[in-house]
This record gives sequence, structure tokens and C-alpha cells, in this order.
Amino acid sequence: MDLRELFEKLSYGELSNLSIGENGKGTIAPAQRPKIVHYANDALLKLYSRFILKETDLLLELYPHITFYHFLPKYSQNYVPKGLSDTEPCLYIIDSPGKPFKDDVIKVLGAFNQFGHPLFLNDAEQRTSVFTPQVKTLQVPNPVRGEYLSVQYQQRHPILIGELSETIDCPAVLESALTSYIAGKVYSHMNSAESSAKAQEFMAAYEATCAGVVDMDLVNSSVSQSNERFGNGGWI
Repeated sequence: MDLRELFEKLSYGELSNLSIGENGKGTIAPAQRPKIVHYANDALLKLYSRFILKETDLLLELYPHITFYHFLPKYSQNYVPKGLSDTEPCLYIIDSPGKPFKDDVIKVLGAFNQFGHPLFLNDAEQRTSVFTPQVKTLQVPNPVRGEYLSVQYQQRHPILIGELSETIDCPAVLESALTSYIAGKVYSHMNSAESSAKAQEFMAAYEATCAGVVDMDLVNSSVSQSNERFGNGGWI
């Protein structure tokens, strides 16, 4: 589904009786499209946080003086310009010009050493455990120079910018949850008793769809993986 199709679904469906949905003509009023895109980004973040819909790996180079590794683009090798001074941040995130690291980490799912062996995560009783003190931070208590880690994480959906051809990567079983959430946000900002009731109705539909997907375990086959483990990256 692309953004044009999302506008069409909303116009024919949940927003068909509103001017923002062009009264069911199959599109969203141009002046209101940024608002819908904003709500869509909010909905996609919630869905991608609630369900593991996409996961990938982040490669880290370890340094003995660094125990906290922050997953931010400014620490990636292809984000900060070359010719750095000693005061610039250490570039410990290994990425490539064709695939630069983006600020898309929702949750760390696991970590692997450079031989592909899984590490303990958040287990204080294990000497080799690594920790996640914050969502976008990995603590490595005993980093060794020249060693590498692969960090597997739950990835968020790319932020939509409003181009009609933009792809929306949402499993079919969650598309109704996406449109219900967007409609709920639209109605919740209309400031009337009737619209408030309608907003609650759509948000209840969103929750019911999500609960049904969980009950029937429908999203496991929809997970998209883009892994760059060491065996595939040439590290071993």
C-alpha cells in the first residue's frame, strides 16, 4: 500500500462523511493531507512498537574507553563528515554510504559477538552480559579494542513525508487498525460531543483489531528482517 491508497481507503471508509475525506470521493483534501500524514506516522509508530513488524541489525566497533553505546546517527561512520577533530564523537556505528544508519531503534532484541554467538542481555548474574539502560543505549561493561558486536533491534517504520507514492509497509491484517487510529485522531480534534463519541468508537476498533491479531498470532509471518550478521558482513 502507498500513501495514495491510504488516502483512498480513508476517503471511501472511515472519513467518507467528512470534508477532509472529500465526502467519499476517494482522496483527502490537499490542505488536510499533512495532518493525515502526521496521524499516520503516529499510528505506524504505535503499531511497530506493539508488534515486531520489522527487525534489523546494527554493527558496533568496541573501544576500551567506551562502555555506553548510543544508537544515534551522529555516532555512525557515514553520518558525520570526514576530517574530524579530537572533540568529535567516536564513530562506533558501522554503516555504509548506501545504507546509512537511521534513528529507527524501538527496542533492542539481542546482541551477538563477532563470532555470531548470542550474548546475555540484562542479566546481572552473567559476567559477559550486556545491558540496555535506555531504549537507544547498549552498555558493554568490558569492551575490548578491535572487537565487534551485532545488535538486533526492533525497527520503526520510516517516517512518511507526504509523497503519494511512498510505500506504507503495514501487514494487511493491521490495515484496518491503521485507518481506525487515524480516523480516531481526526474525530478527537473536532471538539464536539458527537465527534468525541465517534473518536472513542474508532479507537475501540483499533484496540479490537490489535487484540484479534494477537489472539490469532497473525503477524509472525509478516515480520520483515534485514539482518547484517557477521557471517554475512565479512567479519569472520
